[in-house]
Amino acid sequence: MIGDELPLVELFSQLREAGFPLGIGEYKLLIEALQKGFGASDRDSLYRLCKTLWVKSTEDKRLLDYHFNLVVKESQEEVPATPEQPEISEPETENPGIIETEPEVIEPIRETIVSAPSPELTEIITDEVQAAKAVMQATSKHEEISERNFILTSEYFPVTQRQMKQSWRYLRRFVREGPPIELDVEATVNQIGQQGILLSPVLMPRRVNRSELLLLIDRDGSMVPFHDLSQRLAETAVRGGRLGNAGIYYFHNCPVDYLYHDPYHLKAEKIEDLLAKLRPQRSVMLIFSDAGAARGGYSKERVELTAAFLQQIKAKVRYVAWLNPMPESRWEGTAGEVARLVPMFEMARRGLQDAIALLRGKSQNSVVVGTELRGMR
Repeated sequence: MIGDELPLVELFSQLREAGFPLGIGEYKLLIEALQKGFGASDRDSLYRLCKTLWVKSTEDKRLLDYHFNLVVKESQEEVPATPEQPEISEPETENPGIIETEPEVIEPIRETIVSAPSPELTEIITDEVQAAKAVMQATSKHEEISERNFILTSEYFPVTQRQMKQSWRYLRRFVREGPPIELDVEATVNQIGQQGILLSPVLMPRRVNRSELLLLIDRDGSMVPFHDLSQRLAETAVRGGRLGNAGIYYFHNCPVDYLYHDPYHLKAEKIEDLLAKLRPQRSVMLIFSDAGAARGGYSKERVELTAAFLQQIKAKVRYVAWLNPMPESRWEGTAGEVARLVPMFEMARRGLQDAIALLRGKSQNSVVVGTELRGMR
């Protein structure tokens, strides 16, 4: 089976298990590069190829270094040399007094590859290139690859959990608060220039992220398939986002009168009471809902209720964005009308980044809520 000889599939699998953001597209890109001869000269060139195609951060490089040295070294540490064929003499039948014995079997000699490139290593890489060509030919003929070479995972590949954490960290609104403990270099230099001597350094309070996020999650109904995704979005915002404050609230279809602190809609809070506690200069809102795109069609009532809610929050929330788990091609009808009221983005890595950029006021689509509700896309 060709799938049993997929090149570097063990390295690919271990990196995925370690949380490395790799998909089938990245693996196919590696196969195509091997097919064209890149990374086939020695072990170092193979490492450089993997690093060039897959590494996007310092953490990625650390994971690749560890698993590449582990997997590739183990799989290529010893290469059996071609065993010499023992010479077997013809039995002499003329002399019955000689007892025939079994020919001695010579054990294969095993050679250890040193760190410098060697012909054996080049031959191994060449074999991988040939395997890659075979895989490309198989896929072009619509033949199936063995199912056991793919990993079952709960990740949502348009945006992984790790990518969510990285994106949330860009949602920052720094203010200086607390006792003066950090050195103010510029003020200290100016003081020295005025006094001619350093008497004492000028200190200032440390910077603290005071961005306050309200994450509103649509629950149940057509959003049931996205429950795990919404839960992951909430967890990464609270635990990995390093935000000043993050409040998670739930609703069904559209927020009306109440928001809920739990996904089962048991602990309710009036929307007007929640808004009364917000600080408009720091508060931003992200809404996660399909806006009716999953079922399609048009609901005038849902559009009107959504518009009324956005009007209600305009004085208490500085920026608002909408994340939709359905692709933009499905936003006709109700979702399309809602997208005219508020900036809406697909739930993918780029969409999440753009939504957070808008909440920071760094996007061209950024409009202060209350200034304008229409024409923001």
